Amino acid sequence: MNKLKGIIKDIQSHEGISLIDIAIDEDEFSSLIINSNITDEYIKLGNNINLLFKETEVSVKNYHPEFHKKRKNKIVTIVKNIQKGIILSEIQFDYKHQMITAIILSRHLNELDLHVNDKAIVILRTQEILLSKTD
Repeated sequence: MNKLKGIIKDIQSHEGISLIDIAIDEDEFSSLIINSNITDEYIKLGNNINLLFKETEVSVKNYHPEFHKKRKNKIVTIVKNIQKGIILSEIQFDYKHQMITAIILSRHLNELDLHVNDKAIVILRTQEILLSKTD
């Protein structure tokens, strides 16, 4: 499970569902959660929060200089390690000195033609980001 630390910047709630906007420095993320008594304790503006997401829920694209960084859940990373398998491959990325791991199809890795130290875009789906209290 990947874990990043951020700060809650905005909360929109309606009928037991909340859309939470989180910032990590200048990067913006959003997470869709179902409200509960437990989440009500720590989902508050300005609180530090953990963003959790599975390795299989990470999408990867090649970096392009015209990439518009202001899109939520899309971040620029650096490839640190690649373990290529027959069907699945694991890629480790450095994001602000935090490691993110992605498991993608090996044929997709071949299409991307990524190498260690390349820049890459990591994309996270809003509904796949879980939130938890910070340690």
